[in-house]
Amino acid sequence: MHVKVRQVAVYSSPHAKHALLVLRKRDPRGTQRAFLVRAATKKWIRVYLPTRPNGSQGWIRARAVRMYTNGYRVVVSLRAHRLRLWRGTKEIATYPIATGAPSTPTPRGLFYVVELLKPHNPGGSYGPFAFGLSAHSEQLKTFAGGDGRVGLHGTDQPGLIGSSISHGCIRLRNAAIRRLAKILPLGTPVYVRT
Repeated sequence: MHVKVRQVAVYSSPHAKHALLVLRKRDPRGTQRAFLVRAATKKWIRVYLPTRPNGSQGWIRARAVRMYTNGYRVVVSLRAHRLRLWRGTKEIATYPIATGAPSTPTPRGLFYVVELLKPHNPGGSYGPFAFGLSAHSEQLKTFAGGDGRVGLHGTDQPGLIGSSISHGCIRLRNAAIRRLAKILPLGTPVYVRT
Protein backbone atom coordinates (compact mmCIF):
# COMPACT_ATOMS: atom_id res chain seq x y z
CA MET A 1 0.00 0.00 0.00
CA HIS A 2 1.39 3.41 -1.01
CA VAL A 3 0.49 6.84 0.31
CA LYS A 4 -1.19 8.92 -2.40
CA VAL A 5 -1.65 12.22 -0.53
CA ARG A 6 1.06 14.75 0.46
CA GLN A 7 1.04 13.52 4.03
CA VAL A 8 -0.84 10.86 5.94
CA ALA A 9 -2.12 11.11 9.50
CA VAL A 10 -1.76 8.01 11.66
CA TYR A 11 -4.26 7.46 14.49
CA SER A 12 -4.28 5.13 17.51
CA SER A 13 -7.82 4.04 16.52
CA PRO A 14 -10.49 5.03 13.98
CA HIS A 15 -12.24 6.93 16.78
CA ALA A 16 -9.22 8.99 17.92
CA LYS A 17 -9.68 12.75 17.65
CA HIS A 18 -5.99 13.57 17.11
CA ALA A 19 -3.27 11.92 15.06
CA LEU A 20 -0.38 10.11 16.77
CA LEU A 21 1.94 11.21 14.00
CA VAL A 22 1.91 12.57 10.48
CA LEU A 23 4.13 11.05 7.79
CA ARG A 24 5.00 12.57 4.42
CA LYS A 25 4.24 10.85 1.12
CA ARG A 26 7.99 10.33 0.67
CA ASP A 27 10.63 9.56 3.29
CA PRO A 28 13.69 11.84 3.78
CA ARG A 29 15.53 9.97 0.98
CA GLY A 30 12.64 10.52 -1.43
CA THR A 31 11.32 6.94 -1.32
CA GLN A 32 7.58 6.49 -1.76
CA ARG A 33 6.01 5.78 1.66
CA ALA A 34 4.64 2.24 1.92
CA PHE A 35 2.96 0.27 4.70
CA LEU A 36 2.15 -3.33 5.48
CA VAL A 37 -1.58 -3.79 6.04
CA ARG A 38 -2.82 -5.70 9.08
CA ALA A 39 -6.57 -5.14 8.64
CA ALA A 40 -8.93 -3.00 6.57
CA THR A 41 -12.46 -1.68 6.69
CA LYS A 42 -14.18 0.43 4.07
CA LYS A 43 -12.93 3.71 5.58
CA TRP A 44 -9.92 2.72 7.72
CA ILE A 45 -6.78 0.62 7.35
CA ARG A 46 -4.71 -0.74 10.23
CA VAL A 47 -1.02 -0.75 9.29
CA TYR A 48 2.36 -1.64 10.70
CA LEU A 49 4.49 1.46 11.13
CA PRO A 50 8.16 2.00 10.18
CA THR A 51 8.85 3.49 13.63
CA ARG A 52 10.06 2.50 17.07
CA PRO A 53 9.12 0.44 18.96
CA ASN A 54 9.19 -2.55 16.61
CA GLY A 55 5.71 -3.84 15.85
CA SER A 56 4.04 -0.42 16.22
CA GLN A 57 0.68 -0.13 14.51
CA GLY A 58 -1.73 2.65 13.65
CA TRP A 59 -4.86 3.45 11.68
CA ILE A 60 -4.97 5.57 8.54
CA ARG A 61 -7.87 6.69 6.36
CA ALA A 62 -8.38 4.46 3.33
CA ARG A 63 -8.78 7.46 1.01
CA ALA A 64 -5.16 8.50 1.76
CA VAL A 65 -3.59 5.40 0.24
CA ARG A 66 -3.55 3.19 -2.84
CA MET A 67 -3.82 -0.52 -2.09
CA TYR A 68 -2.06 -3.18 -4.14
CA THR A 69 -1.50 -6.91 -3.85
CA ASN A 70 2.02 -8.18 -3.26
CA GLY A 71 2.42 -11.94 -3.62
CA TYR A 72 5.96 -12.00 -2.22
CA ARG A 73 7.06 -12.58 1.35
CA VAL A 74 10.43 -13.18 2.98
CA VAL A 75 10.99 -15.55 5.91
CA VAL A 76 14.29 -15.25 7.79
CA SER A 77 15.41 -18.10 10.06
CA LEU A 78 18.08 -16.69 12.36
CA ARG A 79 19.44 -19.93 13.84
CA ALA A 80 19.60 -21.63 10.43
CA HIS A 81 21.12 -18.51 8.79
CA ARG A 82 18.64 -18.88 5.95
CA LEU A 83 16.35 -16.54 4.01
CA ARG A 84 13.41 -18.05 2.14
CA LEU A 85 11.60 -16.17 -0.59
CA TRP A 86 7.95 -17.06 -1.20
CA ARG A 87 5.53 -16.06 -3.94
CA GLY A 88 2.05 -17.04 -2.87
CA THR A 89 2.22 -20.54 -1.42
CA LYS A 90 5.39 -21.54 -3.28
CA GLU A 91 8.93 -21.17 -1.99
CA ILE A 92 10.86 -19.87 -4.98
CA ALA A 93 14.35 -19.35 -3.53
CA THR A 94 16.45 -19.90 -0.44
CA TYR A 95 19.67 -18.07 0.42
CA PRO A 96 22.30 -18.38 3.16
CA ILE A 97 22.63 -15.22 5.27
CA ALA A 98 24.64 -13.58 8.03
CA THR A 99 22.70 -12.17 10.99
CA GLY A 100 23.23 -10.04 14.07
CA ALA A 101 25.97 -10.81 16.56
CA PRO A 102 24.96 -11.89 20.09
CA SER A 103 25.56 -8.31 21.35
CA THR A 104 23.54 -6.76 18.50
CA PRO A 105 20.99 -9.41 17.49
CA THR A 106 18.68 -9.15 14.54
CA PRO A 107 15.24 -8.35 16.01
CA ARG A 108 12.52 -10.97 15.61
CA GLY A 109 9.01 -10.22 14.45
CA LEU A 110 6.94 -9.21 11.45
CA PHE A 111 8.45 -6.31 9.51
CA TYR A 112 8.30 -5.02 5.94
CA VAL A 113 10.43 -3.41 3.24
CA VAL A 114 10.32 0.40 3.48
CA GLU A 115 13.03 1.37 1.00
CA LEU A 116 15.53 0.11 -1.56
CA LEU A 117 18.87 1.87 -1.67
CA LYS A 118 21.66 1.59 -4.23
CA PRO A 119 24.94 2.42 -2.44
CA HIS A 120 27.49 4.55 -4.30
CA ASN A 121 30.06 1.76 -4.04
CA PRO A 122 28.55 -1.60 -5.10
CA GLY A 123 31.72 -3.31 -3.84
CA GLY A 124 31.38 -1.77 -0.38
CA SER A 125 30.15 -3.20 2.90
CA TYR A 126 26.45 -2.98 1.88
CA GLY A 127 26.98 -4.56 -1.53
CA PRO A 128 25.13 -3.36 -4.64
CA PHE A 129 21.71 -2.95 -2.92
CA ALA A 130 20.27 -2.48 0.55
CA PHE A 131 16.65 -2.80 1.61
CA GLY A 132 15.65 -0.75 4.63
CA LEU A 133 13.20 -2.67 6.81
CA SER A 134 10.65 -1.35 9.28
CA ALA A 135 12.69 -3.10 12.02
CA HIS A 136 14.99 -1.19 14.36
CA SER A 137 17.83 -2.49 16.50
CA GLU A 138 16.90 -2.97 20.15
CA GLN A 139 20.52 -2.24 21.16
CA LEU A 140 21.58 0.55 18.80
CA LYS A 141 19.55 3.78 18.85
CA THR A 142 21.68 5.17 16.02
CA PHE A 143 23.95 3.56 13.44
CA ALA A 144 25.92 4.98 10.49
CA GLY A 145 24.12 8.32 10.79
CA GLY A 146 20.65 6.75 10.87
CA ASP A 147 18.12 5.75 13.51
CA GLY A 148 19.27 2.15 13.93
CA ARG A 149 17.06 0.78 11.16
CA VAL A 150 17.79 -2.86 10.26
CA GLY A 151 18.72 -3.57 6.66
CA LEU A 152 18.72 -6.51 4.31
CA HIS A 153 21.77 -6.01 2.10
CA GLY A 154 24.70 -7.42 0.20
CA THR A 155 28.24 -7.67 1.55
CA ASP A 156 31.88 -7.23 0.68
CA GLN A 157 32.73 -10.16 2.99
CA PRO A 158 30.91 -13.20 1.54
CA GLY A 159 33.04 -15.51 3.68
CA LEU A 160 31.05 -14.36 6.74
CA ILE A 161 27.72 -15.58 5.33
CA GLY A 162 26.39 -18.29 7.62
CA SER A 163 27.51 -16.59 10.83
CA SER A 164 26.13 -14.16 13.41
CA ILE A 165 28.42 -11.15 13.03
CA SER A 166 26.45 -8.06 11.96
CA HIS A 167 25.14 -5.09 13.94
CA GLY A 168 21.65 -6.53 13.42
CA CYS A 169 21.32 -6.37 9.65
CA ILE A 170 20.73 -9.39 7.45
CA ARG A 171 23.52 -9.89 4.91
CA LEU A 172 23.26 -11.87 1.69
CA ARG A 173 25.68 -12.64 -1.08
CA ASN A 174 25.61 -9.91 -3.72
CA ALA A 175 24.05 -12.11 -6.43
CA ALA A 176 21.11 -12.81 -4.08
CA ILE A 177 20.51 -9.15 -3.17
CA ARG A 178 20.63 -8.24 -6.88
CA ARG A 179 17.87 -10.76 -7.58
CA LEU A 180 15.74 -9.55 -4.68
CA ALA A 181 16.23 -5.91 -5.72
CA LYS A 182 14.71 -6.71 -9.12
CA ILE A 183 11.53 -8.30 -7.78
CA LEU A 184 10.59 -7.23 -4.23
CA PRO A 185 8.26 -4.23 -4.02
CA LEU A 186 8.05 -1.83 -1.11
CA GLY A 187 5.71 -3.19 1.55
CA THR A 188 6.91 -6.79 1.17
CA PRO A 189 6.44 -8.64 4.49
CA VAL A 190 9.62 -9.87 6.18
CA TYR A 191 9.06 -12.37 8.99
CA VAL A 192 12.16 -12.82 11.18
CA ARG A 193 12.05 -15.83 13.48
CA THR A 194 14.45 -17.83 15.59
